[in-house]
Order: sequence, then C-alpha cells, then structure tokens
Amino acid sequence: MRLTNDELLKISGGFSLNGTLISALTRVFTTIIDFGKMVGTSLRRSKDKNYC
Repeated sequence: MRLTNDELLKISGGFSLNGTLISALTRVFTTIIDFGKMVGTSLRRSKDKNYC
C-alpha cells in the first residue's frame, strides 16, 4: 500500500505511555527531590553553623 503526499500529511501521531517515558519521568522527579534535600540540608547546616 502506497500513500500519496496528501495522505502522508494527514497522518497524526498519538501519545503512548511506554516504559522509557515512565523511567525518564521517575528519574527527573527523583533528581528534583534529591536537589531539594541537598538545598534544605545546606540551609540548615549554614543556619546552625555546622560545617563539618
């Protein structure tokens, strides 16, 4: 089956939630949480003047 150029332009893609996308979103969420913990810890340590 061959499609014409007009038919090719009318093709629209869909959205599928696959394992790779879920893994990437989980990694981004984990990175944001870890960054928040790091900032919170550094703020607490600087407030308490406990650098060691």
